[in-house]
Amino acid sequence: MSNTIEKENKRKIARIILIISLIFILTLSLSGCNFIAEEEDEDLEKTQDALELQQTIMAQQATIDAQNSQATSQSEQPIDYAATEAAAQQPQVDIEATQLALAAQQTSAAQQQIQATQPPPPTQPPLQEPTVASQDFDEMMKSASILLYEDMVEIPAEYRYVKRTLDTMGLRYKDDGNAMGWLKSDLLGGSPSGGPWDLIIIAAEWREQISGEYFDYLNDVLNQGTSVIVEAWYIDQVSEGKVSTILTKCGVQVYPYFPATGSVNDVIVWPLPGMSSHPLLSQPNGGLRFTKARDTWLWTFDLGSHTAYTGRGDAQILMGTDAQDGNKDGVLTVCMGGQLTLMTFSSHSFPYDIMYPLWENMIYNSLKIRLTGSY
Repeated sequence: MSNTIEKENKRKIARIILIISLIFILTLSLSGCNFIAEEEDEDLEKTQDALELQQTIMAQQATIDAQNSQATSQSEQPIDYAATEAAAQQPQVDIEATQLALAAQQTSAAQQQIQATQPPPPTQPPLQEPTVASQDFDEMMKSASILLYEDMVEIPAEYRYVKRTLDTMGLRYKDDGNAMGWLKSDLLGGSPSGGPWDLIIIAAEWREQISGEYFDYLNDVLNQGTSVIVEAWYIDQVSEGKVSTILTKCGVQVYPYFPATGSVNDVIVWPLPGMSSHPLLSQPNGGLRFTKARDTWLWTFDLGSHTAYTGRGDAQILMGTDAQDGNKDGVLTVCMGGQLTLMTFSSHSFPYDIMYPLWENMIYNSLKIRLTGSY
């Protein structure tokens, strides 16, 4: 009995051991399968990663090949530089526009802040109508009323310097020649428009004289505002007569201008110190020189009249026979605010190319005083 029980126990034990062994074997078998499965999974992931990397490399290579192909194609075709530049600059334009807008806002804010701390600007006066002085003076001269008396018409062999100058300047004028009757009528009657003349020129160079009542007429037109140029070498001979009223207003006295040696050098005259910049000697012609003389009137032994200051009036002596002394020995004087120009030497003592610039200056500035009120 005991043997039977013992055998039964042994069989049980053997069965248990077998079961345990089977269980152990089964466990080992299952673990091995899992390990193999895990290894297979890892190998599969590596394979997939390799395939993806290969696909990525192939895609990149394809992209590079496409870009190279496109670059080659573009190099063989004309390039639209404008489109390329516009595309490249588009982002920059947007950024720049934004920056400009921000800067404008900041500037506006700063200006508003400054304006808030500053007083308002003064009110500007209304624009004035242009004055006569601001208009085109050359056009004004062309419509000026000018009266000319020039008695060198008596010598056909000589140019009429004043007439020739007026013609060269393109100005209109009434030419009385040496007709004293016409001169008197025009001095008394005024310009063709019925108003005062703008400029009267008396070039009394011939050895006859405008004197007496004619200086009364000239005094009257000066009072009317007319500009007057008088060329009269003999003023010293009639200075005690009716011309004295004009000389007194001017502020000069006169005395004879005789040749010292009988040489043509006695005729030479000079701009006086400080006077070369005066409008009559600089506008529109400057650098005037009177050292090239003629002996036209040397035989008369009377080359004209000298002027000297009296201390009255506003006379300015611009030229004289003494280059250093500006107080006397004058031969070109301007006075009455530029309204009267008095030339007391003879034009034909010099060539025309010497005298033309001076005559043009005298006519130009006399008209400017009359038409604009200043030089």
